[in-house]
Formats: sequence, structure tokens, C-alpha cells
Amino acid sequence: MDAPSKLKYSQRLIRKGVLVEETYRVFSHWDERCSLQENIEAIRANNPIGARNMAWLREITATISNRFSSGDPFLPLVVLAKGGLSVDIWKYCLLWHLGTTDGLYSSFVSEFLFPRIEEGIAVFTTDDVIPFVRELESQGVLKENLSDYGVRRLGRDLLRATAEFGFFRGTTRRELCHPPIPDNAFLFATYSLGQQVLSAERLISSDRWRLFLMRPYQVEQELLNLHQFHRLRYERAGTVRDLSLPYASLNEFAQSLVS
Repeated sequence: MDAPSKLKYSQRLIRKGVLVEETYRVFSHWDERCSLQENIEAIRANNPIGARNMAWLREITATISNRFSSGDPFLPLVVLAKGGLSVDIWKYCLLWHLGTTDGLYSSFVSEFLFPRIEEGIAVFTTDDVIPFVRELESQGVLKENLSDYGVRRLGRDLLRATAEFGFFRGTTRRELCHPPIPDNAFLFATYSLGQQVLSAERLISSDRWRLFLMRPYQVEQELLNLHQFHRLRYERAGTVRDLSLPYASLNEFAQSLVS
């Protein structure tokens, strides 16, 4: 995961939800020649996404402005949305991007959810998450003390956000699911991470794959599968791994998917 200092521990981002469909529609109307703020103002003025009222449009745009004002460049997400990539694939590219912006969600998955899945736990409730939220509060990352209701609400919202990506079913008792990560979303993540790490070994072992609930051996298996389909080149000889990607950057890969 990214260093905590680079992430936003914003309750607003969790409270308003991931906004997958809304963000996809906003990005499909994005003007790449304009700044983030200029685009937000244009969306508010024209409502091209068909928000049900101005109050909801302001909530959507305020959340998107907050979420994407830091972290990795989000142009690849814009390219894919404007190019019409299926939202069922795009949402996992958005999920990967959250690992560079949303500290609460990233910490929840990496430090709470993933370790418990490794222990064999498959059902979660809001009560299970409360100690994790209390720990975040004690560390000072929430910037405020929460009421008992606030703690419970944040725990519930973290579970709800994870469910938006298909990792849970149910409402009160959240039962773990393992939806298959689409190949193109996995490749999106591979290109993104490949620009930041220096070796195949570090790419495979990165904790950031926890966003997809993937273990290193699963990452390596997926690389081998994609090698078989000539989507990349991945070879291993003993402890030596070699990974080669056909496109020079994540932007180029994104363009290839919608051109």
C-alpha cells in the first residue's frame, strides 16, 4: 500500500460510498484539457450525468473532487470511461486506484479484512469491525473522536464499500465472496504497479494486491495465465522472475483497450 502520509483518511469518502456508476458517468464527460476543478464546475453547471437533483449532484462532485485531488494520476480511468469500457471491468480499475487515495478503505482491506480472511473467517458483521475503527481512532488518523454511533456507522460503511465491489453478499451478516478479477483490470493493476516497482518479485509480493484479495501465489498464477494468452511475457527460472509488458505505460495500455 502507499505510505500513510500520501493517503486521505476521510470519513466523507467512505460515508458517501464508492460511487462507481456516478464516477464512471462523470469521467465519461471529462475534458482532459481542463483541470480537476474546471471539470467539476462544468459538471455542476450542466449536469450531463443526469443527477436526480442539484443537492445530489453537489455531493457527487464534492466527493469526486476530494477523492481524486491526490494519489496516482487518474487519466487512465478517464480514458477507459470515455472509451466505453464495461463498468463491470472499470470498477476494479477504480478499486485499484483507491489504494492511492483512500486511507480508510485501504487500511480496512489490508490491515483488517485480508488478515482475517487468511485466518479462515468468511462472515463479518459491523460489530466485528468496531475494534478496528477504535484502533484507527486511537492512532489519531480520523482527526476526531467518534461517538458510539459514529464508530458503528464507519464500520458499517467500510463493509458496504467492500460489498460494492462484489466481495460480500448479504446485509447484516456479510458473507465473503471471491469474484473473479477481470483480466483487463488485473492488467491495469499490473501496469500501474509496474511503473512503481523495480522488479517482478516486488510486483508479485506487493501488499497492494490485497485490494483484490489476492495472495502472491495467485498473482503469479494470473501472470502465467496471461502469458499463455500472449497478453504479457512472464517467465520464472528457480527464484529468478522476468516480466515484460507490451505497452510502455498504463496510459498506453488504457488506450489500447478502447481504441
